[in-house]
Amino acid sequence: MNKLNKQVRLGLIIIWGCLAVFAVIWYIEPQWLIHISYQGKIVEGTEHKLKGDQMLRQGDFKEAYSAYSRALEIESTLQSAAIGKATAAERLDLDNEALGIYNKLLADGADKPYEIYYNLATLYEKQRNLEKTIEALDSTLVTSPDPFDAYVRLARLYFINSKWKRALYYYRQSFDSKPDLKNDYLSTLRSERNVFMLDESLQKDINSFLEKGFSEAEAALYYQTPYIKALKKDPTIARIYNDAGFCYAMLGDLESSLPFFQEAVNIQPENEEFVQNLAKAQHDLGSSK
Repeated sequence: MNKLNKQVRLGLIIIWGCLAVFAVIWYIEPQWLIHISYQGKIVEGTEHKLKGDQMLRQGDFKEAYSAYSRALEIESTLQSAAIGKATAAERLDLDNEALGIYNKLLADGADKPYEIYYNLATLYEKQRNLEKTIEALDSTLVTSPDPFDAYVRLARLYFINSKWKRALYYYRQSFDSKPDLKNDYLSTLRSERNVFMLDESLQKDINSFLEKGFSEAEAALYYQTPYIKALKKDPTIARIYNDAGFCYAMLGDLESSLPFFQEAVNIQPENEEFVQNLAKAQHDLGSSK
């Protein structure tokens, strides 16, 4: 019996000793323990963030908002979850909350500020605040590795407000950055450089590719032909050609409008609007001679 009591006491002492050790470790919070805890939060938070992404794609904005909120409760540094929550909030007409999230991200130093400025433009456009929409898109241009969409949106804003010269300026800019193999290749590298800011070796590799530039020979050899065929069917590209032609026509320069109308029809020959614009410009130009 005495022997059994000694074993029980020894067992209790060991248990209490282990608990004391764990208590000390928890109190002093060594870096390895903090690291493990942080990684666990990242994983768990990301799971909820991915659920939010899925709900957002499905149009279930309320569930998306809840999932993103839970992700941020677990790990508040998940910027992608914060952006998702702001997007869901805006779709739920919680505009002030969305605005607050975006502004806080910018104040804290966002990894991809151009995404936030672009989303802010959407929010301001919804509120019919033209000045702030333009301001947000201008900020997108300053920070974005791929400014094409921002140029197109700015051009369209001026277009629908009948500011033809200003719209034409941004359409010209969009032509220079429009999707093609070279622009997409370089913008992808610039985007990846932003994503992997903390990886010095990868940054060095990406910078070397950017310095090397785009190889037309390699592109032609491997993938340029199918890529160009796909782009020729892009309705966005057809639209900006048509609208640029319309700007020239409204400015009284029918001769300059013709190549743009023609290119829009080449890309989308089934589009009646583009065909009619081309025909009208040809008719009016012929009548003026």
